[in-house]
Amino acid sequence: MGLTGNSQDELVDLIYAALLGEATWQQFLDRLSLMLPGGASTLFFHDAISNTGSWSLASGLKENITDAYADHFAARNPWMKKAAIRPVGVGVVAEQMLTRESLLQTEFYNDFLHPLGLESAVGITIHREKGCSFLLSTLTNRADPERNREAADCLTKLAPHLQRAFRHYRASPYLKPVAELGGSLFDAIDVGLLIIGEDMTIKVASTTGQRLLSEGGVVRTSPLGKLTLALPAATALLQSMLERGFKGVRVQSLFLDSFKLTFVRVRKDRISAYFEGPTVIVLMEPPHAGSRAVDFEHLAHAFNLTAAEMRAMTGIVLGRSIDEIAAAAGVSRETIRTQLKNVYGKTGATGQADLVRLVTRGADISSLQQ
Repeated sequence: MGLTGNSQDELVDLIYAALLGEATWQQFLDRLSLMLPGGASTLFFHDAISNTGSWSLASGLKENITDAYADHFAARNPWMKKAAIRPVGVGVVAEQMLTRESLLQTEFYNDFLHPLGLESAVGITIHREKGCSFLLSTLTNRADPERNREAADCLTKLAPHLQRAFRHYRASPYLKPVAELGGSLFDAIDVGLLIIGEDMTIKVASTTGQRLLSEGGVVRTSPLGKLTLALPAATALLQSMLERGFKGVRVQSLFLDSFKLTFVRVRKDRISAYFEGPTVIVLMEPPHAGSRAVDFEHLAHAFNLTAAEMRAMTGIVLGRSIDEIAAAAGVSRETIRTQLKNVYGKTGATGQADLVRLVTRGADISSLQQ
């Protein structure tokens, strides 16, 4: 199916329907792929500084293909050098970034595009910040740039709507449940909670977290509202966990001036991760006699929790609803309910508050196992 005025209107409608939850971004990409023969559309990002990137959500491409792109071919995508400096909001054909003759000589074309039956692409930069570009592209088996130009022009017309979507997700109060419920639960046991976004920006601070920030001991706020830590190694660890390409351990702890800091990288669905960026929750437990800091790995071993049960328990402890945990994990609500039932049965916790006390203050786990 080619492009008509009606099809462009349909794409705009799908953008806003996705924002309202009446459609999905996958449906938008599926429809966008019909612009070009053999079309395969993707929302993706590329960091020009680290030369890394990922196809966050794709249509017409299998998961092993998107994994191969992130693991190897993102660093070899010859279009990205020009994409890093091209105007934001203007659709282009691939040949505006690299001649076809040059493309045919690259590993990216010969080992990636061509085996998939793809020859060219159109694309647009939706947003750019600190060297990281957020893009939308449709790949095609048609090599003629002149015949592909209409599709590039369509992306230009979609740009203002996509940019509004980007701003909406960035400003979305998606962390409110964590701030209100999780924050109050942690405040009750004198554990500070901070929610940190990209570039070390403090998104939410619980009452105890605000107090610890104002004291300026182990954690403090910079004049620009960003988190700084007294230990450079702690800052470096948190910064690495906030990188979009982070693939390390999602829950990590360290001690700082008798405090135990636990960093939890929030698991998100692909579209939330694309628009919102990474989020890390920082838990700060002061030195209390007889108390225990959060140690998720130890809990998992002590109570024989599966990875899925740990995921459900962590979500509940951090104040997330069952629906939010299920959406992030890509499973049904009933699956999460079953996993939580198993958690309560294995730990002996009687409810959410009891589970939080177990995780953050912790009785003697060895006695609980007996």
